[in-house]
Amino acid sequence: MNRIDAILRDPVFPRIKAAVIGATGLAYYADKDAALAERINRRLSDKPTLGLGAYLAQLAGEGPTGPEYQALINELTVGETFFFRYAEQFEALCAVAIPECLRRNRESRLLRIWSAGCSIGPEAYTLEILLKRHFADQLRDWQVSIVGTDLNASFIETARRGVYGNWAVRGLDPAVLAECFDRQGDLWAVKPRFREWTSFSVFNLVEGPLPNYPRGLGALDVVLCRNVMIYFDEPTRTRLLENLHEVLVPNGWLVVGHAETGQQVNSLFTPVPVPGATIYRKPRPGSVPPAAFPVTLPVLAPPTLAEPKPAETKSAEPKPAKKRNTATDSAARLRASAAKPPVPLTAPPTTAPLSAGNTPTGNPAVADGDRAAALDACIALAERNRLDPVVHFRLGLLEEELGVGDPIAAFKRALYLDSDFALADYHLALAYWRRGKLAPAQRHFRNARATVAAHDATELVAEGGGLTVAELRSMIDLWFSGEEP
Repeated sequence: MNRIDAILRDPVFPRIKAAVIGATGLAYYADKDAALAERINRRLSDKPTLGLGAYLAQLAGEGPTGPEYQALINELTVGETFFFRYAEQFEALCAVAIPECLRRNRESRLLRIWSAGCSIGPEAYTLEILLKRHFADQLRDWQVSIVGTDLNASFIETARRGVYGNWAVRGLDPAVLAECFDRQGDLWAVKPRFREWTSFSVFNLVEGPLPNYPRGLGALDVVLCRNVMIYFDEPTRTRLLENLHEVLVPNGWLVVGHAETGQQVNSLFTPVPVPGATIYRKPRPGSVPPAAFPVTLPVLAPPTLAEPKPAETKSAEPKPAKKRNTATDSAARLRASAAKPPVPLTAPPTTAPLSAGNTPTGNPAVADGDRAAALDACIALAERNRLDPVVHFRLGLLEEELGVGDPIAAFKRALYLDSDFALADYHLALAYWRRGKLAPAQRHFRNARATVAAHDATELVAEGGGLTVAELRSMIDLWFSGEEP
């Protein structure tokens, strides 16, 4: 019997496994006994006389911050990462999230970012490089904090040194390498200028209290927690997401790995889709999406909506609206929200259906999570208000969310009634893109861009839940990266 088989057969092994998973959250090893035993064997290779019982006692005596526990964690965790990993997410931050943070914090002049599970540091340094290369003027005299944390103390030491091999900087543009790194033989050191805002510390996402203001982990504008939760079990993921929600300011932004999206994230955050990625925004107080829904629901019965006169509903199809090409005419759609209570410019850009905070709380379909009843109510509302483009737009959002009906037709009806409905064009483009119909998707992205082109950047986009023209422009522009306008 070899050493690994002996470890697997030892009655103490399940206790070590439970202790390690409980302390680190690494449920990835719950069904990978051979892999865990192999890594324990590495730690015992120079301790041939140490049995598993004594090893468990040593780990328990030290706790997760002890030297041997950290050495085992070093064997269990993955340190492979590189600068600008998943570039689409960094592009989304630059185009949508960071500009919104700058507008929202223009009085306090504070920007706080957390790289949670930062490994050996490239993600945190990438953030400082992006901020200083793209927002240097806007951030002059600002207080900026980028905190990188990881469970693995060895990784944090590497991050603090800021010196990397060719693997970590692979694919970087030579100009970026020259500007941001000093060559040290076969290694690359992050230049001091791009390390001024970034700090690192050991922190256990599973056991550490959050918010943790002494560590700078509270009142955050942006949190990146990518490819961390894939190692956790569902209860741990749920608890961590709730904690990340808690440490973000209202309207703060969350970025997770591509394999970490889904119901748990959508129940707490508003998804904001951009090319190649989805980033998430914490809703304002009172508008948190209910957990029963994968994304938030549209308004089903706005109190200001009047019933049409019988004479207006005799024809089976609505009459087309006159085409409006001037900036003055199209302002009607962009400024339609002026009749509603004022929405701050920092409200979340709703690219998923509208915020639950706008949904009548007395509606039993919404309160009980009965999506079928919600859809029936929305269809009935559209039947009663055939000439209202907003009703058809909201129906399209709900049908797209639930994967039923014909959302493309609903968005088309909204545009038939109001050809300058920017968000209807945007969501119609998204619906075509999701179905692989790239030509019409591109056409409607261009239509949306043309509609908002003549408007002030601070104007609110109707049906956008506080989305500004500048934010919508940035989101549209991402779909045309590398193309001529």
